[in-house]
Amino acid sequence: MTVPVVLDARIMAYNRTGISRYIRHLYEGMASLRDSSSAGSDPFPIDVTVLSSRRDAEHLLAAAWGRSAIGLTPPHHRLERVALSVEIARILFGAFPARSRARPVLHSPDHVCPEPLSVWGARQWATVVTVHDLSFLRVPYTHSVESRRYYSGIHRTVRTAERIICPSQATAADLLDMTTADSSRIRVIHEAPDPRYVEVGPAFRSVDTQRPYILTVGSIEKRKNIKLLIEAIATMSPAERPDVKIVGSPGSAYEDCVKEVSRNSLTNRVEFLGRVSTEMIASLYRGAAAMVYPSLYEGFGLPVVEAMACGAPVITSTSSCLPEVAGDAAILVAPEDVDGLRDAILKVIGDPSLASGMRARGLRRAASFSWERAATETVAVFLEASRA
Repeated sequence: MTVPVVLDARIMAYNRTGISRYIRHLYEGMASLRDSSSAGSDPFPIDVTVLSSRRDAEHLLAAAWGRSAIGLTPPHHRLERVALSVEIARILFGAFPARSRARPVLHSPDHVCPEPLSVWGARQWATVVTVHDLSFLRVPYTHSVESRRYYSGIHRTVRTAERIICPSQATAADLLDMTTADSSRIRVIHEAPDPRYVEVGPAFRSVDTQRPYILTVGSIEKRKNIKLLIEAIATMSPAERPDVKIVGSPGSAYEDCVKEVSRNSLTNRVEFLGRVSTEMIASLYRGAAAMVYPSLYEGFGLPVVEAMACGAPVITSTSSCLPEVAGDAAILVAPEDVDGLRDAILKVIGDPSLASGMRARGLRRAASFSWERAATETVAVFLEASRA
């Protein structure tokens, strides 16, 4: 008997980065599993409804699954805990036939979940929540007051959710360290690069093709520690300096980074590209002398495996999950070590043999991560939660 599942995809109407990308690739991966299973004798074990925002004009996932519902409650709304619960109840008891005796499941992909509806003390659905990272607790100064308020719901969520998915062992450890989560409910499921990053395409070249360029990808916020990269470039002699291309929308650290570039007279070396298409990011990865990701804290660090999938040598941080994700394929530098980062960049640029070896190891490492595997493991967690 199939398990009714509601996949909460409302946040996709508000951005196409971070959690939205996770939602899209995971849920599309599940749809591919369903399509593959249709040729076999065993039916696909979950029956999905995608919950989209009324602001979502594309409804990408609804098209993949065929059954959808429109949510009126905006993500992160102060009344979301109760209002969304009412909407989930309407979907589950209206869309799925009464003959389905399996306990329904809600997947909340953004750290916190709504209050589960209870009848005579029995919860009417099980919740699986994905906790991507604990940055709002581990490095709270990188979040706004409103963001910290919303994500403080994590403490209620770990008591409510039947299962909790974390993208890395480091995030799972943080969850156990900083909340009252029960380890028996936590499952670690690694994320993976966008499939488009492993497709062959032309490398992007800067106007001045005589100089190599360093790439960094991610919103320009304090947690991403991009200012350290700028400081490292500033310590190099003018003859040593590569170009630097920064991809990502302006965030809390943008003004500081711009000032650092100006103060060190690096405007002819450092380029802020803003948000660009996935195809352009893939081309930038493939043409980069190195991808530098000096983040202070990550739950998984997708740009690391994205860059590896495109064959870019990676220099990243020793913090949080990044050593776990990078394995033996990257150079690791402490997130406060300016000189160490400078030396690592110069070493990769100046040693073609080293760079070639890093590219090969990175491709192997990236191939170990798969959205098909993540989807298979997540469906298994849904089934666990339904029986809990």
